[in-house]
Amino acid sequence: MNSLLSSAFVAFLAATSMASPVAVVPRADAASSTSAASAPTFKPLSPAEIKALQTELLLAPSYKDKEQVLFPPNNGGSANNVSFQFVPNNGPRPQDGSIIVGSVDSIPGLIGTNVAAAIGFIGPCGLNVPHLHPRGNEFLTVVNGTLIGAFLLEEDGAFVGDIPQVSMTLTNFTGMLFPQGHIHWQFNPTCEEAVFSAAFDSSDEGRFQIAQTFFSSMPDNVLTTSLGNPTFLGPSQIDQLRGIIPSQFVVLVDSCAQACGIKTA
Repeated sequence: MNSLLSSAFVAFLAATSMASPVAVVPRADAASSTSAASAPTFKPLSPAEIKALQTELLLAPSYKDKEQVLFPPNNGGSANNVSFQFVPNNGPRPQDGSIIVGSVDSIPGLIGTNVAAAIGFIGPCGLNVPHLHPRGNEFLTVVNGTLIGAFLLEEDGAFVGDIPQVSMTLTNFTGMLFPQGHIHWQFNPTCEEAVFSAAFDSSDEGRFQIAQTFFSSMPDNVLTTSLGNPTFLGPSQIDQLRGIIPSQFVVLVDSCAQACGIKTA
């Protein structure tokens, strides 16, 4: 009897190991289902169309009303109002990188969803300069290449020495959380382009670029006081800093660029 049970159990294991974990049942009406060729293709919305949809969605009292705005009967079943293509709108992206954000500014259908996303292309030795998102957490995943991601920890009290920082080398399909309001940055330490995908838990996450905001907006006396009244930082030095701090999302890091043979000037 024991030998019979053992044989039956082994046969059961063999049968289940070869079975597919998901049953696939052919559909009789497969030929009539929607094909990829018949589905609508994405068409970018104009600024006027985006503004009109934003206004209508903000005035719509219920989800059903919002559905009527986003998917009206005369649009042929298209999901265009909740779709987005993550490519630069101003032609080819710069060599050192670019970031394309899909938020309420570009996808009106995100209004009320607490969702936004971005795709970033960071060139060899490219740096996504220190910044923060005041209204959203970010989870960034590298989909091609390598990035070093880092953010500063919150420091409550007097600053003594360096502010604590955490970092991680992110390779293909490795992700990292950048908490809301924390200063963070990403750097491509290689000679090949890196691509990342980022998700936000806010449809309007915002972005403050730290150096540009700090040096461009504050009066000189506030700047010098904030920095501890350094003797080397006078009006001419402040003006020089304002002139050379880059405003773009991505800049080249000199030491890496030299190693990769990339000209920075």
